[in-house]
Amino acid sequence: MRLRKLSIPLALAATLALTLGGCASSSKTSSGAKPATVAKTRGEFCLVEKKKSQDIRAVALSKALGEVLAKPENKKTVKTETISVEKTSQIGGQLKKKKCKNVLSLEPGFAREMVRVAKNNAEINFAILGAIGQVKALPNASGIDFDLRQPAFLAGYAAAGVTKSGLVGAVSDLPPEDTDKNPGSALGKDPVSAWAGAFRLGVEYYNQFKGSGIRFSSWEQSAGGPLRVKSKELHQQLLKLADEKVDVIFVVANPEETGAVAELAAKDAAAVWTGQDLAASTPDLKANMLTSVVIDASGCAKQLLKQLKTGSISGRDYRGTLKNSGVKLAGWGDYAPRFSDSLTAELAGIRSQIDSGKIDITKLETHRG
Repeated sequence: MRLRKLSIPLALAATLALTLGGCASSSKTSSGAKPATVAKTRGEFCLVEKKKSQDIRAVALSKALGEVLAKPENKKTVKTETISVEKTSQIGGQLKKKKCKNVLSLEPGFAREMVRVAKNNAEINFAILGAIGQVKALPNASGIDFDLRQPAFLAGYAAAGVTKSGLVGAVSDLPPEDTDKNPGSALGKDPVSAWAGAFRLGVEYYNQFKGSGIRFSSWEQSAGGPLRVKSKELHQQLLKLADEKVDVIFVVANPEETGAVAELAAKDAAAVWTGQDLAASTPDLKANMLTSVVIDASGCAKQLLKQLKTGSISGRDYRGTLKNSGVKLAGWGDYAPRFSDSLTAELAGIRSQIDSGKIDITKLETHRG
């Protein structure tokens, strides 16, 4: 069988000069932020990306920027430099070579190095994807991230509510990352484990609330994360889990590997995709999807453009949440008939408690240990 792949290339920001302090939001304000200054509407904009990136956050933000910048009213003639590297050791030299004054870093795996560079280059403004919690003392830098744990938690609760076999699981073809642990990152450990862990927390929350015994399969206890496989093995692994009666599977995968979920419906199983609304973007896979936990970076991209137009440096981190629509839970598609009125109401109540802070996933993770 030839699996269908959906490739979302990184959209290059070819029509914008940014003076960036990150996307403004209701999140915490970085301490020591310098006063707003007037930015030039024309100038240099450097976008740092990783060659052949597999990070779903990088793909989402790049795509959103491309869509915003493609609008006629936003097109401007500027000098844009794209810095595409494989290793973080190449970044500093490239920024100096290109004489960058405004920098957006798209690769979360580069965050640690970008923060170091920002500390040593106060004259450059940085917006750094994956750096929330790491730039508090830097007036010239802000962090951006998308808290996919929130919709993943809801998806876990929903999965527990609709599973027929009583078995759910999580699988990824992305390698673990050595992410620094810090209280602001919303990740703690590597992103894949954090998102899958929130899905599992949602299942456990359902069990506690309902007194039921939904079981979690395909979890690597020693690593504290989902089952890891190679991309070429992902499709067969999903089918294998379906044969073992794991009928809802949380999948964190390379954005090009969407075809891996094919044929799950034929085995009475469904996937929860991570990053994009897969049922909407690829209708022929719809029957295999329970739902998707989605990054919607459009609000962040628009805020970046607004900052440019107003010439202000906000000094604030941006964290995409359910409340500000930076992350979302897609609809139930073909599986909607499985959702009782009571389950739908429970999910709405949980969503409201997440928005209000009554349900804090970080605290739940800490309590579970």
